[in-house]
Amino acid sequence: MKQTLHNREAGYKRILFFLFFLMPFLALSQSVDYGKNYFNVSKGVTGGTVEPGDTIQVRTTFVVRSGAIADSCAFYDAIPSGTAYITGSLCILTNEGKTYKTFTDTYGDDAGWVSGSNVSIHLGYNASHSPATAFRRGQVRASHRPSFYGGTCIMMASYSVRVLSSYGSTINLGNGTATYKLGAASIQVISFASNPVAVFQNNGVCSNSIGANSLGAETNGTFGSGAARNRGASGSVPASYTYQYFTTGGPQDYYYGVPNNTSTLTNYTTSNAWAKPDASSPTHRVHSVWDIIGDHTGAADPLAGNPAADTVANPNAGYMVIINASYKTDSAFQHTITGLCPNTYYELSAWFRNVCSRCGCDSAGRGASSAGYIPTATGDSSGVYPSLTVEVNGTDYYSTGQIKYTGQWIKKGFTYLTGPSETSFTLTIRNNAPGGGGNDWAIDDISVATCTPNLDLQPSPTVNVCYGNTVDMYTVVRCYYANYIYWRWEKSIDGGSNWTNTGVSGTGSPTLVSGEWQYTASYPTFLGDSANHNALYRIRVASSSANLENESCSFTASTTIRVFVNSCGFVLSTNLLSLTGKLINDKAQLNWIAENEDDGLIYEIEKSADGIHFIKAGVINSIGNATEKNAYIWNDYNAINSSAYYRIKMVTADGFKYSKIIFLSNNKQAFEIKAVVNPFNETLFFDAISPVEKTILITVNDSYGRKIKEEKRTLSTGINKINIGGLGYLPEGTYLLRVQAGESIFNKKVIKRKH
Repeated sequence: MKQTLHNREAGYKRILFFLFFLMPFLALSQSVDYGKNYFNVSKGVTGGTVEPGDTIQVRTTFVVRSGAIADSCAFYDAIPSGTAYITGSLCILTNEGKTYKTFTDTYGDDAGWVSGSNVSIHLGYNASHSPATAFRRGQVRASHRPSFYGGTCIMMASYSVRVLSSYGSTINLGNGTATYKLGAASIQVISFASNPVAVFQNNGVCSNSIGANSLGAETNGTFGSGAARNRGASGSVPASYTYQYFTTGGPQDYYYGVPNNTSTLTNYTTSNAWAKPDASSPTHRVHSVWDIIGDHTGAADPLAGNPAADTVANPNAGYMVIINASYKTDSAFQHTITGLCPNTYYELSAWFRNVCSRCGCDSAGRGASSAGYIPTATGDSSGVYPSLTVEVNGTDYYSTGQIKYTGQWIKKGFTYLTGPSETSFTLTIRNNAPGGGGNDWAIDDISVATCTPNLDLQPSPTVNVCYGNTVDMYTVVRCYYANYIYWRWEKSIDGGSNWTNTGVSGTGSPTLVSGEWQYTASYPTFLGDSANHNALYRIRVASSSANLENESCSFTASTTIRVFVNSCGFVLSTNLLSLTGKLINDKAQLNWIAENEDDGLIYEIEKSADGIHFIKAGVINSIGNATEKNAYIWNDYNAINSSAYYRIKMVTADGFKYSKIIFLSNNKQAFEIKAVVNPFNETLFFDAISPVEKTILITVNDSYGRKIKEEKRTLSTGINKINIGGLGYLPEGTYLLRVQAGESIFNKKVIKRKH
């Protein structure tokens, strides 16, 4: 609840005090209130997850109000498992989190002590009423300090722990008890609910784009739009908060509203330039001090948000939820989200705003507009900072930290990985700070969305080749997390209206590059012909093989590759009779012999570090005698650190074609099989990398070990593109590809699918 009085006549103060302060409490008919929360000191205003080594301040709010006297007041707790008590941290805090009184850990010298893993604090300080000692639970009156405008006492019993548990574990920051009695009634024992908190690595929010919002509720977290200044109640705000229109004195603590303009019902305005406090009668500002703002959705400046809606000129302004927080740690938003994808990272985020810069009330009961007020911090009169936790299926995963008043919106959130079969969860946003003198906040644009991968198709958008020349395509896949590793290529022959699976798929092995996980998914080299002319190709990626089959749980690139095959009006007649290479002092020397050289032919030497991405490394003009065989030597003057791939591009004014790829290494390169296209349909594709010319034996066996096919192939030095055809008749199932090169044997399970 917020006290907004400024220096005016005493009678006016008494009337406002009754209307804005006593009436809501009389309606609640509750003399003692309480709640348990925690503050991650290590994360401060930044917020984040609870991680090993963090310092956590465990806090229990105890409130006595409306002229009540509570006796036998105490707080008891056990040090949470997985944490260690921080010596000398027992204290009483104001609701702003300031230290009001400290205790030793020893029993008998003051009102607080630690015995083994048990924490005890007796509450109550005024010696003229009933002193708190180590032997008697204390008495707290509504008029005691820390005071809220002289009519309510708000304090927090607190101690601190250091997190010892490792990632993946859970600590319980709830439980514990508080006691009190009113008059002749028996002692009441309050048992706080458990509050499981995940020890969870903080990966922040997506650094790249995010996908469609899966929240579903409340117009996908935007709360919709309309002409009316105050929208109806939200079904996603739990019953612990009561819906209320915006008036001069409300929403109060435990209340909320859904407006597009936060000015008062009785003095509508679109301006946020009124004084704070606003002495107009009636005031334009809720409690005379709240900001007058609009929602966040679609704002040109996401930090500033939208101005307060002109509900006369704008019949469709956006809404937001404004919460005046209670003393309890309770839910402010809750919704069960369905239709999620398993094994997928989701960004859970929302935009928040502290809406009150002058709502503070110090421990002596002086409001932010009163003489002698002690500010929350230097130059800060906002009071209790909003602090929220984000809970998934009943476990806290993230806290926003303290949201200080800045006059701006701020985005808070984290990423959550769904389980192997998890397709739904309940999202809860909870108040994690006490009410009274601050903790007034807005929320908008709640989002549950995937961190989308970045798919860079090359070459895009068009491949222009001459008929019979090779086509090379690949995609560089970049992900915020190393989970979108399953991929497949798809093809369209009707301009993109329909797409079919090409049967070319695989699993990437990403490496971390400039903060993102990256790998390359290549399409097997093929020859441009009429069957591929004007065809479109794209890639689809997913976090599991099952998700790859689900369009809602997989991603395709926004770009495609169009293959345009030209007749080129000629056939390039130049042939390479041989291409070899060797290293001389770690530098490559290429030798080749050509015949039937076309007029104007040039040789472009291309070099690659991975055998996929080539760059021009040199150029040689042809000798140009079509009746002779001509020999060439080219030297690379750049030393090879470990290995390199080379190929020759033969270019005329009318077209080009490529040589084979050779591989050179200054290490002892073993025989290697790479880029096995799996699953396969009619043909098995793979690359064989050989350090020398050699013959290999290729065998395909079924799951019973029976030989299906056997072929011998002669390899050149470097990369050899291998295809084993004639397998279309095989039934779907698992087969074994076996490649033997001398003493080296390579085995891989491959899957046959019909597409």
